[in-house]
Amino acid sequence: MRFDARSKIILVVASSLTYGLRLGFLQTAYLVIGMSMLFLLSGKKKMAVVALVGFLGLGCVSRLSVLPDWLSHLSFVLGYIWVPLLAGHFLLMTTSSYELVHALRKWHLPEALLLVLGVMSRFLPAIKQDARHIHAALMVRGIFLGKRDMFLRPHLYLECFVVPLMMSLLRTAQDLTLATLTKGLALKGKPSEFVKSSWTWLDWSLCLWSLSFLLFLLK
Repeated sequence: MRFDARSKIILVVASSLTYGLRLGFLQTAYLVIGMSMLFLLSGKKKMAVVALVGFLGLGCVSRLSVLPDWLSHLSFVLGYIWVPLLAGHFLLMTTSSYELVHALRKWHLPEALLLVLGVMSRFLPAIKQDARHIHAALMVRGIFLGKRDMFLRPHLYLECFVVPLMMSLLRTAQDLTLATLTKGLALKGKPSEFVKSSWTWLDWSLCLWSLSFLLFLLK
């Protein structure tokens, strides 16, 4: 089952509002179970299990008195933002850049903003790929850097990894921008689109579920 990108954006906004309402354990559990069901409907079974297990794990860790204070506070904060994190992950995992731009265009957002979002959605996955290529090149030269070297050998880590990564990402961003402009995303006229979307009963149900829960909390 596929949800429209607009309904998933509304879900992210609604779940972000729940952070300021300071939900209780049962209310948060209700939302986490709902998010887990959304992952199941979208075919993301592993993420559905991670959503439930992560929430229960954070709840248990935050109540342990033998842990350091900073770890207890961290787990407590993560428990509050767990639902918004799941909603954002659901949007990113189940929505392509083309579907996102197509959905936002239906809301008549400026094309300049759509250009930025289109480049950003394709730029973020490129960071991990460029980092892997740089690590492989360093290993060929006999330079083995791990995450701990960020603190143990900061000068070498900055010179051999961070600076080449920034230069590579700069070239990647320029290439993605040119590719996006070539596809006509910034044209003022109505562009041709191969992505078609429409609201179904799933999208209406998702929006009504989010709205009804917010109205229940505001009573």
